[in-house]
Amino acid sequence: MSNIGYIIEEAIHLASETARLEINRRKILIGNLVGFIVWQLPNLFHYFTSRPLAGWGSIISAIGGLVWAYYLFRIVQFSRLLRKKRELANSLNDEYIQVIRFKSFTIGFWVLMGFIAFLMAINGFIDLNVSFVLLSSIFVGVIAILISYLVIEKD
Repeated sequence: MSNIGYIIEEAIHLASETARLEINRRKILIGNLVGFIVWQLPNLFHYFTSRPLAGWGSIISAIGGLVWAYYLFRIVQFSRLLRKKRELANSLNDEYIQVIRFKSFTIGFWVLMGFIAFLMAINGFIDLNVSFVLLSSIFVGVIAILISYLVIEKD
Protein backbone atom coordinates (compact mmCIF):
# COMPACT_ATOMS: atom_id res chain seq x y z
CA MET A 1 0.00 0.00 0.00
CA SER A 2 2.86 2.38 0.73
CA ASN A 3 4.18 1.96 -2.85
CA ILE A 4 0.88 3.23 -4.24
CA GLY A 5 0.97 6.22 -1.89
CA TYR A 6 4.53 7.00 -2.94
CA ILE A 7 3.61 6.78 -6.63
CA ILE A 8 0.63 9.10 -6.09
CA GLU A 9 2.82 11.61 -4.21
CA GLU A 10 5.41 11.55 -7.00
CA ALA A 11 2.70 12.08 -9.64
CA ILE A 12 1.31 15.06 -7.69
CA HIS A 13 4.79 16.50 -7.26
CA LEU A 14 5.51 16.10 -11.00
CA ALA A 15 2.17 17.71 -11.91
CA SER A 16 2.77 20.70 -9.62
CA GLU A 17 6.32 21.15 -10.91
CA THR A 18 5.05 20.93 -14.49
CA ALA A 19 2.42 23.59 -13.79
CA ARG A 20 5.06 25.83 -12.21
CA LEU A 21 7.36 25.40 -15.21
CA GLU A 22 4.50 26.12 -17.64
CA ILE A 23 3.88 29.42 -15.83
CA ASN A 24 7.62 30.19 -15.95
CA ARG A 25 7.73 29.40 -19.67
CA ARG A 26 4.84 31.80 -20.29
CA LYS A 27 6.53 34.55 -18.23
CA ILE A 28 9.77 34.05 -20.14
CA LEU A 29 7.98 34.30 -23.50
CA ILE A 30 6.10 37.44 -22.45
CA GLY A 31 9.31 39.04 -21.17
CA ASN A 32 11.08 38.09 -24.38
CA LEU A 33 8.24 39.59 -26.43
CA VAL A 34 8.19 42.87 -24.49
CA GLY A 35 11.98 43.17 -24.57
CA PHE A 36 12.11 42.52 -28.31
CA ILE A 37 9.39 45.09 -29.04
CA VAL A 38 11.01 47.78 -26.86
CA TRP A 39 14.40 47.02 -28.39
CA GLN A 40 13.32 47.11 -32.03
CA LEU A 41 10.57 49.77 -32.20
CA PRO A 42 12.92 52.77 -31.79
CA ASN A 43 15.10 51.32 -34.55
CA LEU A 44 12.08 51.02 -36.85
CA PHE A 45 10.72 54.48 -36.01
CA HIS A 46 14.06 56.07 -36.82
CA TYR A 47 13.45 55.22 -40.52
CA PHE A 48 10.52 57.66 -40.52
CA THR A 49 12.62 60.56 -39.24
CA SER A 50 15.47 62.30 -40.99
CA ARG A 51 17.92 62.00 -38.11
CA PRO A 52 19.75 58.96 -36.71
CA LEU A 53 18.62 57.13 -33.59
CA ALA A 54 19.88 59.10 -30.59
CA GLY A 55 18.90 60.35 -27.15
CA TRP A 56 15.83 58.76 -25.56
CA GLY A 57 15.34 56.41 -28.49
CA SER A 58 18.80 54.95 -27.98
CA ILE A 59 18.28 54.59 -24.24
CA ILE A 60 14.90 52.90 -24.67
CA SER A 61 16.31 50.62 -27.33
CA ALA A 62 19.26 49.69 -25.11
CA ILE A 63 16.97 48.93 -22.17
CA GLY A 64 14.79 46.78 -24.41
CA GLY A 65 17.89 44.98 -25.70
CA LEU A 66 19.00 44.26 -22.15
CA VAL A 67 15.54 42.95 -21.20
CA TRP A 68 15.49 40.77 -24.31
CA ALA A 69 19.02 39.46 -23.56
CA TYR A 70 18.00 38.67 -19.96
CA TYR A 71 15.01 36.62 -21.10
CA LEU A 72 17.11 34.94 -23.77
CA PHE A 73 19.47 33.89 -20.97
CA ARG A 74 16.42 32.62 -19.03
CA ILE A 75 15.41 30.52 -22.06
CA VAL A 76 18.87 28.93 -22.10
CA GLN A 77 18.61 28.22 -18.36
CA PHE A 78 15.14 26.74 -18.85
CA SER A 79 16.33 24.44 -21.62
CA ARG A 80 19.29 23.26 -19.54
CA LEU A 81 16.95 22.46 -16.66
CA LEU A 82 14.74 20.43 -18.97
CA ARG A 83 17.73 18.52 -20.36
CA LYS A 84 18.53 17.40 -16.82
CA LYS A 85 14.93 16.40 -16.05
CA ARG A 86 13.73 14.45 -19.09
CA GLU A 87 10.45 13.45 -17.44
CA LEU A 88 9.52 17.11 -16.99
CA ALA A 89 10.66 17.92 -20.51
CA ASN A 90 8.38 15.24 -21.93
CA SER A 91 5.41 16.54 -19.95
CA LEU A 92 6.10 20.13 -21.09
CA ASN A 93 6.46 19.12 -24.73
CA ASP A 94 3.38 16.98 -25.17
CA GLU A 95 1.32 16.72 -28.36
CA TYR A 96 -0.79 19.73 -27.37
CA ILE A 97 2.25 22.02 -27.09
CA GLN A 98 3.65 20.66 -30.35
CA VAL A 99 0.36 21.51 -32.10
CA ILE A 100 0.44 25.01 -30.57
CA ARG A 101 4.01 25.49 -31.85
CA PHE A 102 3.04 24.29 -35.32
CA LYS A 103 0.00 26.58 -35.43
CA SER A 104 1.94 29.60 -34.19
CA PHE A 105 4.72 29.10 -36.75
CA THR A 106 2.10 28.65 -39.47
CA ILE A 107 0.35 31.87 -38.42
CA GLY A 108 3.70 33.67 -38.23
CA PHE A 109 4.64 32.46 -41.71
CA TRP A 110 1.39 33.68 -43.27
CA VAL A 111 1.50 37.00 -41.42
CA LEU A 112 5.05 37.48 -42.69
CA MET A 113 4.02 36.59 -46.25
CA GLY A 114 1.13 39.08 -46.03
CA PHE A 115 3.46 41.75 -44.68
CA ILE A 116 5.95 41.17 -47.48
CA ALA A 117 3.12 41.40 -50.03
CA PHE A 118 2.04 44.68 -48.38
CA LEU A 119 5.60 46.03 -48.60
CA MET A 120 5.81 45.03 -52.26
CA ALA A 121 2.52 46.80 -52.96
CA ILE A 122 3.49 50.07 -51.28
CA ASN A 123 6.96 49.96 -52.81
CA GLY A 124 5.34 51.07 -56.05
CA PHE A 125 4.32 54.34 -54.38
CA ILE A 126 7.00 54.85 -51.72
CA ASP A 127 10.71 54.20 -52.07
CA LEU A 128 11.47 51.81 -49.20
CA ASN A 129 14.85 51.52 -47.54
CA VAL A 130 16.26 47.97 -47.76
CA SER A 131 17.34 48.00 -44.11
CA PHE A 132 13.84 49.02 -43.06
CA VAL A 133 12.30 46.20 -45.10
CA LEU A 134 14.63 43.63 -43.55
CA LEU A 135 14.25 44.86 -39.96
CA SER A 136 10.50 45.28 -40.18
CA SER A 137 10.10 41.81 -41.71
CA ILE A 138 12.08 40.23 -38.89
CA PHE A 139 10.11 42.29 -36.37
CA VAL A 140 6.72 41.26 -37.79
CA GLY A 141 7.73 37.60 -38.10
CA VAL A 142 9.03 37.30 -34.53
CA ILE A 143 6.14 39.24 -33.00
CA ALA A 144 3.51 37.28 -34.95
CA ILE A 145 4.90 33.93 -33.82
CA LEU A 146 5.25 34.92 -30.16
CA ILE A 147 1.83 36.57 -29.90
CA SER A 148 0.05 33.73 -31.70
CA TYR A 149 1.76 31.17 -29.43
CA LEU A 150 0.76 33.07 -26.29
CA VAL A 151 -2.83 33.53 -27.51
CA ILE A 152 -3.29 29.91 -28.59
CA GLU A 153 -1.67 28.56 -25.42
CA LYS A 154 -3.96 30.70 -23.28
CA ASP A 155 -7.04 29.02 -24.78
